[in-house]
Amino acid sequence: MRLKNILTDGTIAGLAMGIFLFLGGAVFSRIIYGPQFAPPGKFTPEQLNAIYFIWTKLLIGWIFGILFAFAYWLLPLRMRFTGAIHGLKYGLSFWCLTTLWNLSHPLVYGSINVRDQVFWVVYQLVGFAGLGAVLGVLNKRRGRHELSTATPV
Repeated sequence: MRLKNILTDGTIAGLAMGIFLFLGGAVFSRIIYGPQFAPPGKFTPEQLNAIYFIWTKLLIGWIFGILFAFAYWLLPLRMRFTGAIHGLKYGLSFWCLTTLWNLSHPLVYGSINVRDQVFWVVYQLVGFAGLGAVLGVLNKRRGRHELSTATPV
């Protein structure tokens, strides 16, 4: 796969991840933290607005989208994504790795703030699941297109 395709797919999947992060973060912060949407003292009043959260989530998603698309194409896989389910498995595997890493430190070095940890675990799950599923769909569409335009040898 060419670098242009990696950047294109990574950007699209990353922006989708940003949207998933924004929506998931809004829903789960309301459920976990209540009407204030964040733990007291976490953000300044200027930061507690939708525009701040959407542009930061889009930026985070875009960066992760490019990184994960590039990492995927570097993996020596026998078979590439064949759709959203394979992409979802890819996203969930990275979610599992990052979640275990994030939970390991509080368990070893101190106590866990359960509400914060539950929020971050679910928030990241939504983001990585969205990233993987969109990347899988893009790869499936690109694979079909490349097969239909390939010239026989």
